[in-house]
Amino acid sequence: MLPFSHILRKPNQAFRTEKILAAIDLGTNSFHIVIVKLRPDGTLEYLTKEKESVRLGSGSSDYAVIREDAMERGIACLKRFKTLAESYKAEIRAVATSALREAENRQVFLDRAEKETGIQIQVVSGNEEARLIYLGILQGLPVFDKRILLIDIGGGSTELLIGEKGEILFSTSMKLGAIRLTEKYLKKDPISATDLQKCRIHIESVLSAFLPQIEKLKPFLVVGSSGTITSVTSMVLEKKGEKRERLNGTEIPIDSFKEIRKQVLDAESIKKRLKIPGLDAKRGDIIVGGILVLDEVLQRIKAPAFTVSDFALREGIVYDTIESWFRHTDTSLPRLDNIRDKAIKTVANLYPQGKKHAETVTKLTLQLFDDLSNLHGLGNLERDYLETACYLHQVGLCISHHNYHKHSYYIIRNSEAMVGFSNAEIEIIALLARYHRKGGPKGKHEEFKALRPEDQLLVRKLASFLRIGDGLDRSEKSIIERLDAVLEKGKVNCRLYYQKSEDPNLEIWSVSEKKDLFEDTFGTNLEFQLHPI
Repeated sequence: MLPFSHILRKPNQAFRTEKILAAIDLGTNSFHIVIVKLRPDGTLEYLTKEKESVRLGSGSSDYAVIREDAMERGIACLKRFKTLAESYKAEIRAVATSALREAENRQVFLDRAEKETGIQIQVVSGNEEARLIYLGILQGLPVFDKRILLIDIGGGSTELLIGEKGEILFSTSMKLGAIRLTEKYLKKDPISATDLQKCRIHIESVLSAFLPQIEKLKPFLVVGSSGTITSVTSMVLEKKGEKRERLNGTEIPIDSFKEIRKQVLDAESIKKRLKIPGLDAKRGDIIVGGILVLDEVLQRIKAPAFTVSDFALREGIVYDTIESWFRHTDTSLPRLDNIRDKAIKTVANLYPQGKKHAETVTKLTLQLFDDLSNLHGLGNLERDYLETACYLHQVGLCISHHNYHKHSYYIIRNSEAMVGFSNAEIEIIALLARYHRKGGPKGKHEEFKALRPEDQLLVRKLASFLRIGDGLDRSEKSIIERLDAVLEKGKVNCRLYYQKSEDPNLEIWSVSEKKDLFEDTFGTNLEFQLHPI
C-alpha cells in the first residue's frame, strides 16, 4: 500500500475544477446510467445510478431489427436519463452493445435518439465491449496482477476475456445472450426438455471454438459480471440465509452454483421460477438461458468457483472517458493496480480536516505493530487492514463528534467507495475504526458477535494497536515523532521520541487510558518512556 502522504496529498493538476460525467450503457436487456464526479485530486465520487429494463432486443431472435415498441421504450428511457444527467450538469457518453450492433435498422434508432434527446450513441464491437467491461472490473476488484477469465452474460451476447495486468490476452464476443437464447429456444412456457437440450447443444457448439485457447492460457481466477451472474449470486445467498448490501467480491463455489442451476432448471415454468428466493422478477423468463451459458463455461474449464463483480461496462465507460480527458494534460489517470489506495483516499476525503492526524496515527501505529511482530504473530494482510483503519478511523467526524467512532463504522461498512475489499475485510476494518476509542469489543455487540472467533481475536489485536496510535497523537499536533518498542521480561517497553520544546503529557495520559485492551489481549504490561530529542 502507498504511504498515506502520497495517497492523500499528491494533487492531480489535470483539472482545476470538478468535472461530472454520465456514462450510459445501452444493453440488450437493460439500460444503465451512472453519474460520477471527478475531483481535482483525481478521485471519483459516484453521485447516482439508475437501471431500466428496456428489452431493446426483445421479439427478434436474430436481432435483424429493433421492433417499434422496443424502440419507443428505449427512446423514452434515454429521455429520462438525459433529464437526470442535466440535473447534475453532466457530460454524457453513451455506448450501445449487441442489439444495436446487429440491427439493420440501428441507424433509425441512433438518429431518433440524437434528434429527440441530443445524445450521440457510440455502437461498439464485441471485443471493445469486452475491453470496457475489463476496465470496469479492474476498478472494483483487486485482480490487476492476476490472470482472470471474465464472463459477462448480457441479453444479446456473452463476452469472454482473459486479462492480466491490464493487458488483454484473449477476448471474444459470442451470440449467446440470455434474451437471444430465450427468443430462439426457450420461449415456450413451460420449457420442454427437447427445447432445453437444443439450447444446450447450441451453446456447446459455439463455445467449442474458443475453449482450447482459454484452456491454453489457464486463467487464475474466474470473474463474472452483469445480470445473470448477480442473479445467481443473489439466489445462492438467499439459499444460505445471508443478507448483503453489495455483491462485489463475493465468491460463489461451484457446488453452490450447481444447487441453484438445478433449482432453476427444475422449475420449468416462469411461475415456478419466480418463487425461487433471490431471483429478480424481471429475469424470470430469461434466467434459464443465462444459467445454461454460465454452466457450460464453468464446467468446461473446471472452475472451482467464480467471483462476482458489481462493476462492468458502465464503470469501464467512466474510466475510458476520463482517461481520454487526461490524455490532453501532463498528468495521467491513477493506475488500476492500486484501487484499494484510491478507495481509501475517496473515503478519507469525507473528512479532509483529519488528514494530518491520520498520517501521524498511521506512522506510529505501524511502527509499534512492526516492532512487536513476535508478539502478535500477524502478517502483511492484517497490517494492511490496520493501516486502512488508521487512515479512516476519524471519518465519522464528517457527521458528528458525538459517537463519531460509530459513524466511522457505518460509513466504512456502507460506503460504495470501498471497492477492492471483500465484505469480510470491510467489516473488520470498520470494526477497528469503531473500537479505536471508548469501549473495546464486547460480546454483546451484534456486529462483533457475528464474526468468526478467529476474526474476533484479530479485531481485538488490531484495535488495541490503533487505540495506542490514536492516543499518541491526542493533541493532534504530531508531538511524538517516532517510537520503538521491545518485548522483554514479559512486558513491552515503548520509547517515545519528541522535541524538547513540546509537551507530551496529554499523549501519555491518553495512552495510559487506552492501553487496557492491548494488555488484556496480549497478557502483558505496556510501559512508555519519554525521550526528548
